[in-house]
Amino acid sequence: MTTIGDRFKSTLNGQVYEVKSVKGMQILLESEDRKSQLLTEKEILKLFYDKLENNTLQKDLIPSLLPSLK
Repeated sequence: MTTIGDRFKSTLNGQVYEVKSVKGMQILLESEDRKSQLLTEKEILKLFYDKLENNTLQKDLIPSLLPSLK
């Protein structure tokens, strides 16, 4: 199930997008740099995008935060 906040990476250009809205079969995606948006359907999302796990971002952030906590 696709929900607001899910992140997807395009298999065509490698761009990462975040889900901003889900209405029926349509999904509004916004690029990470917030410069572009695109509207697609759930079936197209499955074909041309890979879902990124939310904990992937957390794994990258945790080591960078640890030195500042000492």
